[in-house]
Amino acid sequence: MGKTVIVGGGTAGLAAAYTLDRAGADYSVLEKRDFSGGRIYGKVVQNSALDLGAQFMFTRYATTFDLVDKLKAKDQLVKFRPWMGIYRNDYMSTFSMNMLDNLSHPIESAKGALNLLGWSGRLRAPIMGAKFLALARKLDFDDPLKAIELDNITYADYTRKFFGSEILEYVSQPVASTLSLGIPEEISAAYGMALAWYMAPGLLTFKTGIGYLAERMSEEVKDNLKLNTTVKKIIFEGKKVMGVEIANGDKSEFIEADNVICSALAPQAAVLLEDALPKSIIDVLASIKYSACTHVMFGVPGRPLGKIYAVATPRKLGLCFSGITENAVKASGYAPPDRGIIHAFTYADYARDMLNWTDEDIKKRVLRDIRIFNPSFPEPLFTEIFRWPEAVCLCMPGQIGAVQKLKVALREYEGLHLTGEYMGLPSMEAALHFGVQSGERVLATS
Repeated sequence: MGKTVIVGGGTAGLAAAYTLDRAGADYSVLEKRDFSGGRIYGKVVQNSALDLGAQFMFTRYATTFDLVDKLKAKDQLVKFRPWMGIYRNDYMSTFSMNMLDNLSHPIESAKGALNLLGWSGRLRAPIMGAKFLALARKLDFDDPLKAIELDNITYADYTRKFFGSEILEYVSQPVASTLSLGIPEEISAAYGMALAWYMAPGLLTFKTGIGYLAERMSEEVKDNLKLNTTVKKIIFEGKKVMGVEIANGDKSEFIEADNVICSALAPQAAVLLEDALPKSIIDVLASIKYSACTHVMFGVPGRPLGKIYAVATPRKLGLCFSGITENAVKASGYAPPDRGIIHAFTYADYARDMLNWTDEDIKKRVLRDIRIFNPSFPEPLFTEIFRWPEAVCLCMPGQIGAVQKLKVALREYEGLHLTGEYMGLPSMEAALHFGVQSGERVLATS
C-alpha cells in the first residue's frame, strides 16, 4: 500500500483520511486553505453558530450516519421537521415537514396550498407525488446509475412535461434553487427529483452546527493534516502515480506517494492532472459545473420569521437569493434565546455577480430584498459574508453517464483515486460516501 497523499481536506478528503487513519495507514492530507472541512465548515460569531456551507443533513443518508456512529457523535444529532414558506402574490404559503403539524393547523395549511397553486397546479400535484413514489428506489445519492433514465433531461423540462409550468415555477424551482443554488435548467431531472425526495422525511443537524462533523474528523487526522499547502500537479510515470508537486515559496517540492486520492473539485482536478491524463478524461472533469453563492448571515434581535425555518422565493420575484433560513430554530445551541440567525443564499447569476461586490453593497441588497416580503425585518446586530465561487456541484444533464465513463477509464491508472460529490448525486452524503470508498480502495491494494 505504501504512502498515500490526499489532495484536499474538504468533506471527501477528510472521509478518506479518517478511513485510512482507522486502518493505521501511512497518509498525508494537503489542504490549500487555512481551515479544513471545505463546505461543511462552520464558525462561531458573537455566541452564534454559523453554518458557512452545508446547512443540514437528510435523514436518508447512509455513509454519513455510519461515520457519525464511528466518531461516537450520535448524541450530538438533532432532528427537525420545520415549517417552510413559499412567497407568492404577496402571501406567504406555509407548510410543515411534520404532517401532524399540518393536521393540527388545517386551515393554515389549506390556505397555504390554495394560495400557492391555481387549479391547474392543484390537479397536477398528486401526479407529482405519484412520480416520487414510483421513482423512490432509483433516487440514490450514492448510486446515481439507478436514475440514469433521468440523466439526459433537465429538471425544468421534466417538471414542465409531467407537472406543468405552475408547479415548475412555484414548487420545483424554489426548492431546487434553495438546495442547489442553481436553476432547474442547469440540473438533471435525476438530481432535482433526488433533492426533493431526500428532503421529505425531515432534516438533521448537530447541536452546535454542521461544522461539528468537520471538526471531529479533523481532530482524528490532525497529525497528518497540513493546511496552507497548495498542490500544483499530480505526477505520473506512464500510467502509475509517483506523487505530487507542491508549491514551496517560489520553488516546487516533490512528495513521493504510491497512491494519490484527489478530492479537489472536478475542474481543479482537471488542472492537476492535465499533463498526465488523456484529453477525453480531462474534458469530462473540466465540464462539471458548480453554482456560486455569496452567503450572507445576519445576527438579529428576536425571531423575525416566527416559527418558519426556511422561506423559498420563486425566481419570478427577481430577488437575489433563492431563499432565507432562520438557523436559530434548528437547535438551541445555535444562538442565545433572544437572537435569530438569518441566512440568505444568493444564487445563479446574482451570486456570480455579487462575488465581486463590496460587503456593504451585498448587505444593502440582501436587506432590501428581504424587506420586500418582511418589511419589519430588523437592523442586524452583526453581518457575516462568506463567498463560495464553487458552492454546489450542479449535476447537469448527461453528467451521470459521463462520470460513469470516467470511472471506467480511470481503472487504467495505478494509484490514482478521484473522489468528491460529483462522483454521485452531489451532496454531503455523496462526498463522504466516495471519500470513504477511495480510502477503502487504497487499503484493498495492500
